[in-house]
Amino acid sequence: MTHAHAATAHDSMLTPVVPRWTGPTIDSAAEPLDAQILARFLSPDDHDWTNDGAATWIAGHVSGLTYSIDGPTKRLVLHNRGAADLAVLSTPRMTGTDGSVFTYLPTATSVMLPTAQSHILQSERRDGRPVLVGQILDGDLPQFLLDGPDVGDLDWDDIDSDGVYWTPGDHDFGSRIAPEFRFVDPLTHGVHYSHVAGETVIHNHGDSPIAMATVTAAGPADFLIAEPGESIPVPAGDAVHYLQLPRTDGDPTLLGVLWCAGGEVMPSALPVPSRRDYLDNRYLTPWSVDWDCGYAQQVHLDPELAGVTYQYRTGADTMTIRNSGYEPIAVVYQRGAEHQVEEIAPYSRVTLPVCASADTGQVYSLVGRRVDGQPGRGAGITSSGMLLPGTPARAGTATNYGSVVVMLGTVVYSAIPRKNLYLAWSDRRKWLRRNR
Repeated sequence: MTHAHAATAHDSMLTPVVPRWTGPTIDSAAEPLDAQILARFLSPDDHDWTNDGAATWIAGHVSGLTYSIDGPTKRLVLHNRGAADLAVLSTPRMTGTDGSVFTYLPTATSVMLPTAQSHILQSERRDGRPVLVGQILDGDLPQFLLDGPDVGDLDWDDIDSDGVYWTPGDHDFGSRIAPEFRFVDPLTHGVHYSHVAGETVIHNHGDSPIAMATVTAAGPADFLIAEPGESIPVPAGDAVHYLQLPRTDGDPTLLGVLWCAGGEVMPSALPVPSRRDYLDNRYLTPWSVDWDCGYAQQVHLDPELAGVTYQYRTGADTMTIRNSGYEPIAVVYQRGAEHQVEEIAPYSRVTLPVCASADTGQVYSLVGRRVDGQPGRGAGITSSGMLLPGTPARAGTATNYGSVVVMLGTVVYSAIPRKNLYLAWSDRRKWLRRNR
């Protein structure tokens, strides 16, 4: 079974983590915008912005867009590496336009968006008319509905001019003689995809930037770069996406090939790991072969030393797990009849549902990164030109921090330190002071 086969059957049971951005960003409300910028885009004060949206919108295309989530605030951060300036209209509710906020997203910048249910993504007006290039529905996992570029929209001479990656326009891209490819294991580099409700996203949880070159039946269409901690929303449509690291000694270095057709991820000779593959390799999950190995076969970690805490108020319908440490962790819990796995990045938190009336224990197990695993081996090509599949990274020994158990709205057992509301608020005030 390939990675692609395993993904679609189980991704709906996973909570895909959204990478937490820790780099510099521009707050959407930090600087006032001048009239010249507002005139280039549709803004809340324009006469053609109505409660039904702008009736004069026309469709456009977007390229070079990635995203992440700011750890302390959990707000959406957009990164624009495309050639065109963009703007966002954020609406607090799906219906109506009252309270909409305008955010300017020029090229080569990162902007933190305000909290909203919907974000309308636009490029510069064309002949005075607003140009819609996509919509973002905010939530635990942002849903991106984007119109990607068409063949011929991008100037390949201006993309990756230093020749760091394998891009359309290079002498060895699409040539009759295939280049000398290098293949590396995507799991070892933290690269994987999630596919939920028909939406596909590439996640870069590694230490190096990655690139994605998109080719459709009509030809090369797109190319973009994602830094560590960023995700790439894949526009709808049938296409092949080549995921890669920077060239090695001049040779293209491929992580995998993602083939999307009919709204599904298809089997690939160079499969990209699914969300489940990634989690199983990094943590102990209900789908791991060693899930029932017992505590004696696991490495026990100190949650207090690692900065792992929980927050729960008696009778509440949510619980917050905080990771104040340097390493990512994961929490395994059950929602209804299905297990859920959610990764928590360093210096961030997640809020999880609790059924306060349940008369059976609800267990929230906190696990750490596996240790002593083995890196995978990339694919290879024989002297006759045959492709030899690679081997995925081997999972190491499971680690755990302990569990929190809630029954009838009360914590009945916990091996995790509890953080009270006052301390949590104090941490928040300290963060605000540091980032002013």
